[in-house]
Amino acid sequence: MAKRRDSITEIRTGILVAVAALILIVVGYGLYYSLGFGGASTGEPYVTLDRPDGTGLIEVVEYFSYECPTCRSFDDLLDGWQDGLPDGVVFKRVHVAYSPTNRLLAKAHRALTRIDAIDVNHGRLFRAIHDRNRRFTTPSELADFVDGSGVDRESFLSALESSRTAREVDAGERDFVALGLTSVPALVVDDKHIINMGLGRRRALGVTEDLVEELLTNRRVD
Repeated sequence: MAKRRDSITEIRTGILVAVAALILIVVGYGLYYSLGFGGASTGEPYVTLDRPDGTGLIEVVEYFSYECPTCRSFDDLLDGWQDGLPDGVVFKRVHVAYSPTNRLLAKAHRALTRIDAIDVNHGRLFRAIHDRNRRFTTPSELADFVDGSGVDRESFLSALESSRTAREVDAGERDFVALGLTSVPALVVDDKHIINMGLGRRRALGVTEDLVEELLTNRRVD
């Protein structure tokens, strides 16, 4: 009987150790991801995926997280840069949703965008999280934060908790995974060309500009 109890204890211990190890891996990956690390650098300015060429407007997408400090500093560069993009090019941001906290922030980003309150609150969210160590873990906390800043509390909560917002966040995360991305910030041009962020943020923007101009020229010729 004693041996049986010892065997059961060993099995339980083994299971607990395995579960703890899995939790550490998941948490570690989430931290690695949110801090803006990860991804392999090939040395090339960008990688082109085997996907059809676009034919309409050229879309430049930044995948980011409000929790990512690199994204916060990169955002300062993007602010003026996106305004200088030529006609025929659109820029948008997609917040990743790999964890419960990031999913909540992704929903907040989508909701604020849809109700035209993102310009007022985008920088505020970055500053609150990184300058004042604010943590938003519930819709109510976010609603209190944005209330009176381009939107009222109830309108924000209604947009945040809508099924449309959930679908948009899910679609953005599927795109992130389908592109093979593993870190933020990430820049993707025309849903096909992934900019090498390992070159440095300013250089990455320069590469994006050159690629956009090349794509625009090719479409004018076609």
